[in-house]
Amino acid sequence: MGLLDEQQGRCTGTADGTSVRRIGVLTGGGDSPGLNAAIRGVTLTAIRRYGMEVVGFIDGFSGLFQGDEGWVSLTEDTVQGIEMRGGTILGTANRGNPFSMVVRDGQGRPLRDENGQVLTHDRSQEAADRLQELGIDGLVCIGGDGTLSMSREFYDKLNVPLVGVPKTIDFDLSGTEATFGFETAVQVATEALDRLRTTAESHDRVMILELMGRYAGWISLHAGIAGGAHAILLPELPYDAEAVYARVVERFRRQRKFSLVVISEGARPIDGAHAVAEERDHPHGLPVLGGAGERLRKELEQLAREEAERVADAGEYPADSPEMRLVVLGHIQRGGTPDPRDRVIATACGSHAVEMVAAGRFGRMSCWLGDGPGDVPLSEATVPHLVQTETDPLIQVARSIGICLGDASED
Repeated sequence: MGLLDEQQGRCTGTADGTSVRRIGVLTGGGDSPGLNAAIRGVTLTAIRRYGMEVVGFIDGFSGLFQGDEGWVSLTEDTVQGIEMRGGTILGTANRGNPFSMVVRDGQGRPLRDENGQVLTHDRSQEAADRLQELGIDGLVCIGGDGTLSMSREFYDKLNVPLVGVPKTIDFDLSGTEATFGFETAVQVATEALDRLRTTAESHDRVMILELMGRYAGWISLHAGIAGGAHAILLPELPYDAEAVYARVVERFRRQRKFSLVVISEGARPIDGAHAVAEERDHPHGLPVLGGAGERLRKELEQLAREEAERVADAGEYPADSPEMRLVVLGHIQRGGTPDPRDRVIATACGSHAVEMVAAGRFGRMSCWLGDGPGDVPLSEATVPHLVQTETDPLIQVARSIGICLGDASED
């Protein structure tokens, strides 16, 4: 490729970017507010600062297998005004690992072996060859843990000259102090709590709000504190439904007959499993999480029924019990206009990614450090970033202001 040093066997470049004539950019994984701002940052920096040509690949790595329909030229006009738009103008896909592509028949159905397992094959070399065929001197891969893991594999195994840009609403990537999309997701979730509070208070209800985040509880923790939740249940801290119910009843008996409960989609009860809505029929596919909120609602309603039965058996008149309702916020957290901070982070990280390409600093991820962009090795980026329940300051804040976290530490 354009920056391949044959003697060293690694990708190199020059500090002024003069050896880089054409770069590519793709967006992979789930969509996130700020993707278009990042694409704009990449495109404008490449064109205005370095005079590079910019190619955008359609639907992530999938665009490398779609011939001439898999890519478009990006210009200043192409990216004009897109920083305020949600989604991605290039499209994205959270399936299709080039190192393990599903083998399909003529109707597009997955083929299986004699044991019923989906057949896959490695098309990574084909993807690398396509980049070379198109004269791509450096590739900017914008994505989350899956996309960045694939990017690292391309760099380590095939020496593809690439850099990463962190994108995820979940904030579950290491090596960066911020991931664009997270702030907007928290804002949307907090607004949902603000709105749920008024209806919960009007009807004396317990409103359970299920939020995204997969196995990281950052959205729930931040939005729960900001939105005045009375209980927050995180993937990193298995919960006891009785502890949550006790907090709800305690408020109810103090004539505070409504409660707001936030639960992460990856939260699970003590000794219980994650709630799964769909198993991916692929050896590398992650299950689709879903149902954590519904499970909690049923657990709380069961505890309420059991309490009513105990009261009735004691010959007492059963007291009113709180009414439970569930709201799953879902993909609303992913869509729509990114907030100003996410636009700034995305633009800066996209721009810095081009600086990295120009300097030949491949195999690294553009990131947010302190008050601006920096970069770290891709190997650091793909380490999961989860809430540390014993040491995270916001966990202590939540406990100090009386938020129930559903664990044994509750009073």
